[in-house]
Amino acid sequence: MARSLVIVFLLFFASCSLASSNKGKEDATHSKLASVANDIALQYHQMGWFSGSLRITQHDEEVFSSSYGFQDIENKIKNNAQSRYNLGSIMKDFTKVLILQQVETGKLKLNDTLVSFQLGFQQVHADKITIEHLLNHSAGFADIFVAEYRQDQLAFDTIDKKLTLLLDKPLLFKPGTDHQYSNYGYVVLGAIIEKLTGKSFEYLLTNNIFNKVGMKSTTFKPRNSFKHQSIRYTYQYDNVLRKVGITEHPSPDGGIESTVDDVQRFYRALFYSDKLLSNSSAVNRKVFAMDKSHWRAYGGGLGVSAAVEANLDNGYEIVVLANTDKLVAELISGRILSFLKTGKYEPIKPLEKNFAYKYYQDEGKLQFTEHFKKAYIDNGYTQFIGRTINELGMELLSTESWAEAFDMFDYLISLFPNASQVYDSLAFAYLSKGDSELASKTFSKSLQIDANFNSDYVSDNYGHKNKIE
Repeated sequence: MARSLVIVFLLFFASCSLASSNKGKEDATHSKLASVANDIALQYHQMGWFSGSLRITQHDEEVFSSSYGFQDIENKIKNNAQSRYNLGSIMKDFTKVLILQQVETGKLKLNDTLVSFQLGFQQVHADKITIEHLLNHSAGFADIFVAEYRQDQLAFDTIDKKLTLLLDKPLLFKPGTDHQYSNYGYVVLGAIIEKLTGKSFEYLLTNNIFNKVGMKSTTFKPRNSFKHQSIRYTYQYDNVLRKVGITEHPSPDGGIESTVDDVQRFYRALFYSDKLLSNSSAVNRKVFAMDKSHWRAYGGGLGVSAAVEANLDNGYEIVVLANTDKLVAELISGRILSFLKTGKYEPIKPLEKNFAYKYYQDEGKLQFTEHFKKAYIDNGYTQFIGRTINELGMELLSTESWAEAFDMFDYLISLFPNASQVYDSLAFAYLSKGDSELASKTFSKSLQIDANFNSDYVSDNYGHKNKIE
């Protein structure tokens, strides 16, 4: 009997020692992860780029949480764990949940066709578009950012108004034969939900998700009356943040104002409970890839950057929300995830357009024109150089840095003299400076290259559509 008690005691002691050892290793891992995550975030913050909040959890327990920069620069109000940020396209995961909830009730099926909802679509092959096609970006719709929308985004303040943008435009491909990321497809899903339920998208979002999960600091629309509502800033070519405020209205493709805590709460409920959806449903598990090792969701826009990395293998959630832009949140979250998986991450370097502007400032126009392309490649930048130069030029226009902006567009034309898009950009530069005649004349070069080309910036092609009509 005494010997049995000794054996039991030894087994208990060994078990406690093992548990204590494992707990010690876990604490050391968390401590290292927290240190590295903070270092990554700080590097982006010190570049003037990142302003926001970061939270890492494992099995719903906090590993690290910190905030950087200001939710209101003018009034020196610092970001904190309660700061609310716009989620951008992370909204799409919420829209998916609302759709799948309707599927669970039997009111909707993934193979239901778009035309059955009578929203007004009559394009060739529109009768082949299904709910599933809309969910996975294979419906054939273009993106919402057509010239009409770009010219005045705030004019489109309802789902119905956004729906008109591509209601009669041809599909890019036959549904189900290709993939093309489309914010517009999610606007369509929102319209379907409203028609199906007879309730507003905001009502469904609040009652079917926010309230069920306990997202008490989250709303569909920004509310400036909230003490911790952040102001949006764009990260400029010269490493300075400029206030931009709200530039478009929330809708099923993008929006929601939330905190890092509430976002983590949403994904925890989605992947590890039945609060939002039946976790055992094969349909739900497929749509959200629940049987794979990782789920990621990103959002971005002017003054907006948001990222979530859910590592389903070991229960980690990494949430980064920013009131700055240029994908900074996902650059941070991706590096943290990389360290978590491999123990290392890619070196942090300046944003492409910021690198380009500094090179231009340091070397001058002539050296920039002759040597920038090589320097760009040598420094490891892989983003299409035409996009980088165009973005820099457009941003210089926004600050009325005319000479520098025109230098960028001249350089862009030297790189791609046979591309309609570069003359469209130059035409927009002339229009921005107030010379509509030269803008129209310049855009005619786009039409000489491609007679069917349409401007990305001006819906009437700088007057050329009116001339044709």
